[in-house]
Amino acid sequence: MHEMSIAMNIVDIACKEAQSEGASTISIIELDVGKLAGVMIDSLKFCYDSVCKNTLAEGSELVINEISGSGHCLDCATEFEIDSFMALCPNCESYKVDINQGRELRLKAVTVN
Repeated sequence: MHEMSIAMNIVDIACKEAQSEGASTISIIELDVGKLAGVMIDSLKFCYDSVCKNTLAEGSELVINEISGSGHCLDCATEFEIDSFMALCPNCESYKVDINQGRELRLKAVTVN
């Protein structure tokens, strides 16, 4: 389950940033997670609470913004929503699709006290 290592890294980064700012606790950690990032949101949330124990993030809230996937057809220039890496253009049925968004996995904000 790679969600555990993702949760560990997120909490570690957030705690280091909070410490460098002199914060005593973290109240919210906000993430952007793309639908094509290969992250199981429910598993990440499950792992998060156990990873936060005995850290500045203990008791904090995890806010996840899911980013939908979008692509650009290289044959006909159609922009469209996608839900897999093997996306088919709805206009010309080409598989030559460049993914514009949906692979994100980033720490967006840390709210400290």
